[in-house]
Amino acid sequence: LGLMGVAKDSYPRDGDTYSFVVGFAEVEVDVETGKTTLVDYLAVADVGTVINPRSLHGQILGGINLGVGHALQQKWVYDQQWGVPLAKRFHHNKPLTILDIPATMHTLAIGLADPETPTGARGVGEPPVGAGYGSVMNAIADAVGEDIFRRAPVTADIVLTSLEHG
Repeated sequence: LGLMGVAKDSYPRDGDTYSFVVGFAEVEVDVETGKTTLVDYLAVADVGTVINPRSLHGQILGGINLGVGHALQQKWVYDQQWGVPLAKRFHHNKPLTILDIPATMHTLAIGLADPETPTGARGVGEPPVGAGYGSVMNAIADAVGEDIFRRAPVTADIVLTSLEHG
C-alpha cells in the first residue's frame, strides 16, 4: 500500500548552512518631538540559489519588519525574579502596522549557489530580523549622534534626551 524511497547524497557538508542578510535603513528623526520614522530600507541577502523570488522577498520583509518592530516599538519586559514575560499582549507591545513601514522596501539576493546543498539553496528565516534591528538602530544612532543600543525600543523621550546631550 505504500512506497518508500531512501537515498544518500555525496555532498561534502557538515550539516550546517548559514544565510546572511545585511540591511540599510534611512530614518527621519523629528528634533522637536523625538519621533522616529523609517523612510527607506534595502536588504541584501546571501541565501544561495533563489528558488522562489517572490516568496524570498516576502520572507525577508517579514523578518525585517520584526526587527524594526523590536527597534522602534516593542519592549519585552520580564519579571526579574521568575523570568516570565510581563508584556504578553498587543496592548502591551504594539506590533508594526502598515502605517509604520515605508511604502517601498527593497530586497536583493546575491544568488550564488551553495555548494554544500543539493539545490544550492539555504534558508532565510531569522537573519533578516537581526538586519532590520541593527540597521535601524545604527541609523538612529547616526542621526542623533549617540550610542542608543542599550535603550531599545527607541522612544521619543530617548531621542530627545540624546539630542539634548549630543
